[in-house]
Amino acid sequence: MLCPHRTATTGLTPHVEDLRRQLALRTRRLIDTGTFTPHRATTPPTTPAAPCRPDRPVLQLLGIRYLAAQPVDAIRCVAQTRHRRRCALPVLAPAFPGTWTLLPTGSARGQLALPHRTMAVYSLSHLPYGEQLRWRAQRCPAHAAAPGAADVALPDWEVFDPLLHHEHIHTRLPNTIRRPR
Repeated sequence: MLCPHRTATTGLTPHVEDLRRQLALRTRRLIDTGTFTPHRATTPPTTPAAPCRPDRPVLQLLGIRYLAAQPVDAIRCVAQTRHRRRCALPVLAPAFPGTWTLLPTGSARGQLALPHRTMAVYSLSHLPYGEQLRWRAQRCPAHAAAPGAADVALPDWEVFDPLLHHEHIHTRLPNTIRRPR
């Protein structure tokens, strides 16, 4: 194959090498005059960008803000299954989703006030009281209905402190899709 873009392979006959040089020269002239535009390798089709989401989101339930150990859709139930393992179901139920809102960071009593900033919070305050209790107990809907099931792990919540957990304050809503640069 004779391509002026590729490097010449060794062992070409003088006649083929001369043809290769002529082809390269003619192609360069056509490109310079704008008559020929070479086919550029296209980038692979990009998959749709996933919404950015915080690794450790702040949740608000029962009037208290908690810092989760993993993203909202990855929070697992802590109840024990019949096989004596941890339940693999998520706590997030499609029937009762929370909403991302921008709320002021605020400060707890007796703390220095932070500069007025807003942060993204996954709010569950609009859910019924029983749903908020289920979230705080970190149980899936199936195990919330079976209160006799033992817990294999402790819930992963930490009470959110804006001064201690300042690196987890996100000022943008995670629903938006960030475009790659």
